Amino acid sequence: MVGPFVFADHIGPDQLPPGTGVDVPAHPHIGLSTLTYLFEGSMMHRDSLGSEQTISPGAVNWMTAGAGVTHTERSGDRSTARTMHGLQLWVALPDDAQDGPAAFDHRPASSIPNGDVDGATVRVMAGSAFGLTSPVPVSSPLVLAEIRLDGSTSIAVTDEHAERALLVLDGEVALDGAPLPNGYLSVLSQHSRPVLSGRGTVVLLGGEPIGPRFIWWNFVHSDRDRIEQAKADWTAQRFPIVPGDHEGWVPLPAS
Repeated sequence: MVGPFVFADHIGPDQLPPGTGVDVPAHPHIGLSTLTYLFEGSMMHRDSLGSEQTISPGAVNWMTAGAGVTHTERSGDRSTARTMHGLQLWVALPDDAQDGPAAFDHRPASSIPNGDVDGATVRVMAGSAFGLTSPVPVSSPLVLAEIRLDGSTSIAVTDEHAERALLVLDGEVALDGAPLPNGYLSVLSQHSRPVLSGRGTVVLLGGEPIGPRFIWWNFVHSDRDRIEQAKADWTAQRFPIVPGDHEGWVPLPAS
């Protein structure tokens, strides 16, 4: 874990030919919030709360599972070739919210704050950093920020959060002069302010620790027994269903 973050999925970039797309059938979550952010492409989110929301580049979908939620993720218009590129991150919920009510929140790209920091372009998708605060209703102190470097500037990584990590998505980027390979998560020492330089896109994530968590498939919780109950509930289909998009739900993995 880095702060409350337990999982980071770099989606693509993938070229999707006409007639093809992404289809993630109905599947459950407990004890976490999912944050979806796209650089290219679009996705339709549907969930058991009745939410139906297309997410486009620069916008943020924030879904809180709490005691249990079911959702699907599917491509929209498939008539033309297009690129799919984005992130989905899982944020573990604090103890008092793990078994709370499910919720869904969407913030359009125009509401996500961005600014120039020492010549780098910074967007704060969730939480706060570099003097910017996102409107996304996070459950604990954290940061998820996109940093774009143009090759002519450098930026000191803020130390305002206890735990932090950097994920390089593209380009050639260095940290205090040492190259950072694409696709690797680089965890930073506490209270350090290393300098990013080069050309590329880097994601800063982190926050305050919330305590240890167990993770099994799509379930995150501090109590193993609660995960076992979620496994049984999904197998017996006691989770809420996604209206109009539940058939073909993903079965519980065998192990």
